[in-house]
Amino acid sequence: MSKRSRRQAEQQQPQPAAFEAYGEYQYQCQPQEEQPSTVAALQRAQKAHAQRKTHLFFRFLVLLTLVTVGVVVAQQTIFRLETVYVIGNEEKTPQQVVIASGLARGQNMLNIEETDVARRMAEDHTLIFKGMQKEYPSTIYLYVEERKTVATMQWLGMLYTLDGQGMVMHMENSSILPSGLPVVTGFKASSVTVGQPLGLRDMRQLEAYQAVLYELEQQIYADQVSEINLADPENIYLVTVEGVTARLGDAQWMEGKIGAVKTCMGYLRQLGKVDGVLDVADVTDLASGENEAKYMPEH
Repeated sequence: MSKRSRRQAEQQQPQPAAFEAYGEYQYQCQPQEEQPSTVAALQRAQKAHAQRKTHLFFRFLVLLTLVTVGVVVAQQTIFRLETVYVIGNEEKTPQQVVIASGLARGQNMLNIEETDVARRMAEDHTLIFKGMQKEYPSTIYLYVEERKTVATMQWLGMLYTLDGQGMVMHMENSSILPSGLPVVTGFKASSVTVGQPLGLRDMRQLEAYQAVLYELEQQIYADQVSEINLADPENIYLVTVEGVTARLGDAQWMEGKIGAVKTCMGYLRQLGKVDGVLDVADVTDLASGENEAKYMPEH
C-alpha cells in the first residue's frame, strides 16, 4: 500500500472522544465554565453595604422623631404645674404668697427657674424668699419667711416701722407711737423709703440695731423696752418700760448683755426700783451677767 493510501485509510477511521492514559487513571477533556468578574462582585457588595447603612439611618431617624414627639407631648401634658405648697407663711395666705411668686397653674415645670421666682418675690418687701423645691411631675414647694415689724422710728415728722434687718415696712403720718414696739432714736438717716433698707450715714448704727433687736426677739424681751438709743454705736442705751436706763456699751456680747438686763430687771421690780441706770457694758456672757452688772439709782 502506498503512503497516500495509508493516510487516507487513517483519516477515515473514527477518532476517540477522550484520551485514555496508561494505567488506572482516565482523563476526559471538558470545556471550563466561565468565572464571575471580581469587579462586579465588589460592586454588588458595596451596594448591599450602602443599602444597609441607609436602612439603619432611616430607623434611627424614625426613633429620634418618636423620642422628640414624646418629649414635646410630655412637656405639654405631663410636666404642668398643678399644686403649690407654701411653707413659712404666718399672716399672709398661701394664695398671696403664690401671687407674689408669679407662679400660675398650667406653667411648664421644666421652664420654671428658682432665680426668676426669687426676683419676683423680692418685689414684695414683706416676704423673704428662702428657697424652692420641685416635685415632678406637677408640684412646687415654696419656702418663705415673713418680715416682722419689731421697732419704730420718727423721721421728718413721719412715723416709720422697721423689721429686724432695718427694712422700712410702713409709713404713717402720725406722732403716736404704737404700743409694744421700741422706738429707735439717734439714727443718722440719709434715706427712709418704704420697701427699701434703711439708709444710714454710719453703718455701725445698722449693725448695732440688728444685734440689739435680734437678742430682744430671741429672749422675748422687746415688749419690755420703750426706747433704744443708737446715737453712739460704741455706747448704746435702751430704756425699759419701767423707766430704767440700761447702758449696753458696744454691740459685742449682746446675748449676755440683754440677758443681764432681763435678769436684773426682775430683781429691781421686786425692789420697786423704777428709775436709775443699769450698766451691763462689761458683761461678756450670760454666766457673768449678774456679777458684772451695776445698778445706780437716780436718787
